[in-house]
Amino acid sequence: MVVPECIVSFVIAAFLTAVFLLLIRRSGRRTGLIWLFLLIFLAVWAGGIWIRPFGPQIWGIHWATFLLAGLVIVLFLIVLMPKKPPTGRHETINMLERIEKEKDMEELAYITLSIFFWILLFGLAIAIVLRYSL
Repeated sequence: MVVPECIVSFVIAAFLTAVFLLLIRRSGRRTGLIWLFLLIFLAVWAGGIWIRPFGPQIWGIHWATFLLAGLVIVLFLIVLMPKKPPTGRHETINMLERIEKEKDMEELAYITLSIFFWILLFGLAIAIVLRYSL
């Protein structure tokens, strides 16, 4: 069951990552796309195997549980997205003043969020391994 569930998780994660990128519609470079996909993939896989199965089956897998887990994580990520960039002169000035005040906290926040990200990925991987080992 591991391989089919991994394939279903991969397909759903690829679809949800594409939907996420379409929803945020940012121009420019797309940095961190692999990490975003990895986070969604592991969350879909862990959620899909831990949530009580429901919905129709394909190849003996209840794919609706995987989709539900993925939708929850993508909606959570969309809520956490920063606001759109400023459009007027006053908004830009206010934003630049805020950036100056927040520069001191930027490095600490980066380190903290990096640690949280790796702990989250490790926790999701452990949840997947525990589910198959029990």
